[in-house]
Amino acid sequence: MIETSEVVLDEMIIEEKKRVAVEFFRDAWFAALAEGIEPGILAESALYTALSELTRNQGETSVYAIVNRLPEQVENGDFLIDRVIQ
Repeated sequence: MIETSEVVLDEMIIEEKKRVAVEFFRDAWFAALAEGIEPGILAESALYTALSELTRNQGETSVYAIVNRLPEQVENGDFLIDRVIQ
């Protein structure tokens, strides 16, 4: 029973960290847009930075797994912020 509660708590903590991280990135995104940087340049720079840091910290195998999931996530609409789930 306690182990299940710890797992649930750990999952909640991870989800909260993800939510806060997205907020930080969105703030930076909007600040860069306000400075006149185009969205395409921002996106490419963000992906390059994220993948470079992940490669350095977790290795190529971890990055490859993330990149491999991207096509399916795009097809599923996972990156559409205002999508409606029916």
